[in-house]
Parts: sequence; C-alpha cells; structure tokens
Amino acid sequence: MKEIMKALCGLWKEEWQGMVMGQLNYEKGKGACGGPYFVSASGRRILKVSAFGENERMEILLFPFSHGEGKEKTGEKGRLWRTFSEGEVHAFSLSMGDHNGIHQARRPVVSGFQLAEALAEGRDFHTLRIRFHHPLYTGEAVYLKEEGKTFWGISEVLCFEAVIG
Repeated sequence: MKEIMKALCGLWKEEWQGMVMGQLNYEKGKGACGGPYFVSASGRRILKVSAFGENERMEILLFPFSHGEGKEKTGEKGRLWRTFSEGEVHAFSLSMGDHNGIHQARRPVVSGFQLAEALAEGRDFHTLRIRFHHPLYTGEAVYLKEEGKTFWGISEVLCFEAVIG
C-alpha cells in the first residue's frame, strides 16, 4: 500500500496546496503488489486522483480546506487508539514525498495516507474505504469505535469513518 501512496504523492501539483482528502478507496488483488503505477487526476474544485498498479488500485478525492465545524459523534467514543506527534506527521509526509504544506505546518494535519496505513496495520483485508469528515491535528487523541467491519475515528468530533473488507 505504501508504494501506491508514494505514486499518488508524486503527482502532487503546487495548486493543490492546502487541499484535504475527503475520501480514500483502496483495493488489492491476489499476489504481490507492485508497480509500475499509472496515475491520473481529474477535476478542478474537487479532484479525483487515481493510481493503478498490477495488483492494487487507490483513488482519493481532494477538497479545498475548510475550517468548518465537525460533526459531533454522540455516545461512546470507543477505545483510545492513537495520538500522532508533530514529528511523526512531518517524517511520514516527507517519506511519502507528500508536499502538501498542511502536513508540514506548525500544527500539522495528520495525513489521510498515514491514517489509512495505521488502520491497515496488522489487519488482513482486501478493501479499505475511508471517508474523512474533519481534519485530525497532531496532539489530538483519537478514539476508535468498531462495529463489525466499520470503524469511526473520533477526537472531539468525528474525524473519519472506515470500512475494511
């Protein structure tokens, strides 16, 4: 999964600075995953960026950043999952070739790719779909609530909803 993320980061354009990921879809096939990757982007205000490899594909939707209110998630938050440090986020985005300034800011936004990788860690899966509702900033504790194959990442607000299949 990491190599296809790097392929998507390699397509980054300066005019996309400050955009945030709204959705990530990942699917892997049988056998070893690997490139070469065919990467494309389409759209103006909302961008659809896709990468296809021999045995995997990933598609992300990028939106202009908005400082809007997040959707509160009522009820139990779930178990404490992670708190991402500024250093972790900076190092991850640099290792991926992710040039979006929101991941290198003084209080960076945790990369959607970093969240996807952390969610996938230790899980056997073929598909992963994440809808991002609100940015998660470094230093914020994120709780993970799980029901079957659906996961919710919650800080003070709902940050993401993921389905792992």
